[in-house]
Amino acid sequence: MAIDKKNDKDKHPMLDPNLCKDLKDRHDQCFNKWYTNSFLKGDVTLDCEDEWQEYQVCIKDKLKQWNLEHLIENNKE
Repeated sequence: MAIDKKNDKDKHPMLDPNLCKDLKDRHDQCFNKWYTNSFLKGDVTLDCEDEWQEYQVCIKDKLKQWNLEHLIENNKE
């Protein structure tokens, strides 16, 4: 099956899989380590909060750049 490359340039930049990827990868790595080494052993102390916040800031900044910050506000309701 052929993929229509023409449609790729019509996609919104928010659909870019590399968007904030480094920060997401850092959070995922931290979360997976916490889940395995702490949570599954009964320690529910929150971890990876810094990584999560950095990733969220990146996503929110991108939403604002593309005038989509209303999505953040709608999600709070």
